[in-house]
Amino acid sequence: MNFLVNTRAHPVDMVFTRLCGLTLLYATGLASPVGRNPSLVPALVLLVGSTWSYFIHANVRWRLGPIEELISSPAFHHWHHTRNDHKDHNYSSMLPVMDRVFGTFYLPREWPAAYGTDTEVAETLSGQLLDPFAPRTAAPAARRDAAT
Repeated sequence: MNFLVNTRAHPVDMVFTRLCGLTLLYATGLASPVGRNPSLVPALVLLVGSTWSYFIHANVRWRLGPIEELISSPAFHHWHHTRNDHKDHNYSSMLPVMDRVFGTFYLPREWPAAYGTDTEVAETLSGQLLDPFAPRTAAPAARRDAAT
């Protein structure tokens, strides 16, 4: 795993995620998209968020000590991308307290042995872009188990 993992996202996901974050900024009054003095807060939030996302995906074995309970780190987020053990953990990109709230927090002292997914990925770009919108089919193992 390295920082470029941060660049692999579906365009719809990227737009939706940014839109949700910016909508909250505007709805709470922390930023203003119009007027004589438009706010720099949205640009700052996007810049800091993007930079932090590259950091937590980086191929570094840095630990942040007690602060890892408050803010995500590479050690925390790498468990989100593990291939075999402890899947479905550490979804938070910035605040691990949200994973504690939803019971998905996991932060052992060691690092994951392997990263990735067993999900089949289309070979073409158009296939990868359309795949999330296609109806789901049962995985080969699930079909085999259902047949027995």
